[in-house]
Amino acid sequence: MPKQKISLREKILQWTSKKDLYEIKSTREMFCKACGKLFICEKKCHLQQHEQTAIHKENIMTPLRQTLLTQNLEESANSTFNMELCNVFLAANIPWHKLQNPAFQNFLTKYCGRKIPDESTLRKNYLPKCYKDTIDRIRNELDPFNIWVSVDETTDALGRYVANCLVGKLSEDEPGKSYLLASKQLERTNHETIARFVNQSLEILWSTRVVAEKFLLFVTDGAPYMIKSGRHLKVFYPKIVHVTCLAHALNLVAEKIRYQYEDVDNLISNVKKIFVKAPLRVEMYKEKLKEMPLPPQPILTRWGTWLQAAMFYSEHFDSIKEVVMSFDGSSAVAIQKAQSIMKKPGIKNQLIYVRSNFKISITQLEKNGLPLTDSIKIVENVLPP
Repeated sequence: MPKQKISLREKILQWTSKKDLYEIKSTREMFCKACGKLFICEKKCHLQQHEQTAIHKENIMTPLRQTLLTQNLEESANSTFNMELCNVFLAANIPWHKLQNPAFQNFLTKYCGRKIPDESTLRKNYLPKCYKDTIDRIRNELDPFNIWVSVDETTDALGRYVANCLVGKLSEDEPGKSYLLASKQLERTNHETIARFVNQSLEILWSTRVVAEKFLLFVTDGAPYMIKSGRHLKVFYPKIVHVTCLAHALNLVAEKIRYQYEDVDNLISNVKKIFVKAPLRVEMYKEKLKEMPLPPQPILTRWGTWLQAAMFYSEHFDSIKEVVMSFDGSSAVAIQKAQSIMKKPGIKNQLIYVRSNFKISITQLEKNGLPLTDSIKIVENVLPP
């Protein structure tokens, strides 16, 4: 007579007297209500190993856990506390591994009266729902409006190409809020990968047919592959207008100005070196120019900072020259170069010319929520009369 196969449920009844503590999920998985986690259970030793873990023993002894043993699997997986905790950590950009800190765990347990979940529990059970809720919220806010899409590509610290896709509503009354829809690593950067990335990102919210009706404005930088990707996307979205970012264009103009005025560029660079990590020189500067701040230290990756520095040197050239000329030139090469440039007869005139003719406010264009009228005024101020 063939041997009858015993079900996992019947085996559990034989293996443990605490059958109410467990719930069967599949033919090989069980859910422990005390620990709030799934584990593989195909043999008796698997169950015994789980019951001998320190976490299981601690949860069995916790009175709060005892009250949760009567809850079913769905109630545990959709715990309001865990869901809100997951949302808070995501909104505040707090790494989940901080939950493993004993002091932090004790603080939350003491004042929340809850058993703090493991980071893997939040990642597996709650993160997908947080993501779905966020996508639904973005979709609901954008549904009544036409949309604009902006794509930019950057390189991270490890040299990987990362593309970011932002989307927002086109509103007549006020500037629309922008949302980071997708961020993806690309194998290479060209018009094909950018166009494919835009399509995949928009499919997160709507079908291709819906997007073709709503997608009206495409904003990128002026890179050749971005311009080519805009032409390719018009095949799928015939209503779009591709616009290159004005801030990028103004930055190219500012870089051209910096290239044309080499003496001004060298002056700004060397004076910056004079005061970097030199507290004695900074102190001497502040003693002579008490009410004047230190000269700006432009960063080339921060657009417009070089022009701002040139404006400052133009306004305070004589005062800065007096301080720099008082330094000992033999103490640093940067001092020698700065003093040599300041002695040139035409350097002050160059600074005045830059200040008079190249007032480009790139940082103002980078502000979020800038009204269209204000943006137009900034452009009109940049254009020659």
